Amino acid sequence: MDREKILSNFILFFVFSLIISYFIFLQFISPVLYEVDGYYHVAVSKFIKTLGLNYQFHWTQFSTFKDFFSDSDLIFHLLIIPFLFFTDNIVLAGKYGVVFYNILFLLAYIFILKKYLSNRLVSCFMLLPMLSSAFVFYSLLLRGTILAHIFIILGIYFLIEKKWRSLFVVSFLYSLSHLSFFMMIIFALLCEIIRYTVKKEFITRNIIIVFLGIIMGAVVHPNFPNNILSFYLNSILVPILSFTNPILSFGTEVYSSSAKFIFINNFAVFLTFNVVLWVGFLKVNRVTFPTFVWCSCASIYFLLSFFSDRFWFTTNVLVFIFFASYLHDWIQSKGQDVRYNKINTAIIILCLCIIILFSPANVKTLKKSINDYAFINSHYEKVASWMKNNLPAGETIYHANGSDAPYFICLNPKDDYIFSNDPIYMFYLYPHQYEIYKMLREGKIANPSDVLRKVFHIRYGYTRTKNPLFYQIKNDQAHFKALYKDQLGMIFEII
Repeated sequence: MDREKILSNFILFFVFSLIISYFIFLQFISPVLYEVDGYYHVAVSKFIKTLGLNYQFHWTQFSTFKDFFSDSDLIFHLLIIPFLFFTDNIVLAGKYGVVFYNILFLLAYIFILKKYLSNRLVSCFMLLPMLSSAFVFYSLLLRGTILAHIFIILGIYFLIEKKWRSLFVVSFLYSLSHLSFFMMIIFALLCEIIRYTVKKEFITRNIIIVFLGIIMGAVVHPNFPNNILSFYLNSILVPILSFTNPILSFGTEVYSSSAKFIFINNFAVFLTFNVVLWVGFLKVNRVTFPTFVWCSCASIYFLLSFFSDRFWFTTNVLVFIFFASYLHDWIQSKGQDVRYNKINTAIIILCLCIIILFSPANVKTLKKSINDYAFINSHYEKVASWMKNNLPAGETIYHANGSDAPYFICLNPKDDYIFSNDPIYMFYLYPHQYEIYKMLREGKIANPSDVLRKVFHIRYGYTRTKNPLFYQIKNDQAHFKALYKDQLGMIFEII
């Protein structure tokens, strides 16, 4: 191995280690899991560990989960289970799981980049997504989307290269790992349309293989056919109802942030498209079939990101892989002599300029997100701990927000709750109760104690101080008793 190759391998390993160390630092700077979904995911992993693959999800009494539960992130949860053997602290096990998935994702990202670029350029391209606070923060979350992104980039690459055996495995595992698995069908159709346009070739086998992998994954799922219902609710109804039904309350990430926030926190993405456009204007270069495919897939998520913030993570990844493929085409057209001199220097200067200009704003946003969740999730962990130690087992406990339940299911599984995750899971089977539930939270029910007892069969409950219901309970000492209270919320008893 020559000296240049040893040096480039060392640089690549150093950058990889630096990024993982950065993720570990951010992950363990706070004792809590970030956001709410991680508590649900690590809880389900523990349920599988202790109860097996088939169990009744009784923790949500007014939800499809109670009678039609499907573990939509099965593979994701199975890979978390080994970390539950390392520690009795379920939150700490979740943090180990996040780091594990960070490593897996970076390895997959490097695998794809190395198909198009030298190690030195791969090192630079590894840093580009890190310039987005959206990408970094989503990397800190224990969510099945990070495993989905691994399958997305591998699946697109195997489609391009016609590696049908690997494509089948990815499609099969993807359908057992995340509800976005249907995107593989879209990618397969898009890839073959582009292949036919560019190369006058259409590989029908690719599309068939993706269909077979997805169908087989759906059928062998231990919760079949409930997983079909979950797919319908989450992947079809939610996008429709998020724009058409004012009653349902979805998370803020389902919608889009301001244009200024989007631009500052994803500047490298916009700069990449701008560079590609200018190069195209100045001199037309031969763009290969893989570049067309990566660009088309990236463009789908780029457009979706303007409607929903949750797609910016995927957009960052696919845009930079597209840019890597485009740069590969440019280098091939110019000759190998420009590889280390002009290109490396230009990319390094570009990265440094982006870091200098936009890192302060991105670091500020990232720091705020981490501090906010550290503060809020510490509160929820204390509330769940108090419930576990002081409330009787087997109770159905009211909570004013659906996002409250994952904390409690994780840390106080001896009791049941209303619903968890997306409100569609309650609204689908219990639309009348959901409307009442929402009116309760908003303080629009004149006699909340009667409704809680008769509709939801509740003796105990929790509400945040920001909910109007909190003030109703606080001012109605004849029917409610505060059992635990701090500046963010209160556990109460109906008397």
